[in-house]
Amino acid sequence: MYIFAYITASSIDEAKKIGRELLEKKIAACINIFPITSMYWWEGKIEESPEFVMIVKTKTEKF
Repeated sequence: MYIFAYITASSIDEAKKIGRELLEKKIAACINIFPITSMYWWEGKIEESPEFVMIVKTKTEKF
């Protein structure tokens, strides 16, 4: 059975590095990378920061 894992990275280079490693080790079958803006509470105020989200398709036994 396939599942999806949601992973965030601080840069496109970091996301690609993680993605390549997962693919080379055959942990993931497919990886999609998207630029996103994260919004969150930090020290009493709302912050925004750019990130890259990875949607990783893998099998349950490899998760």
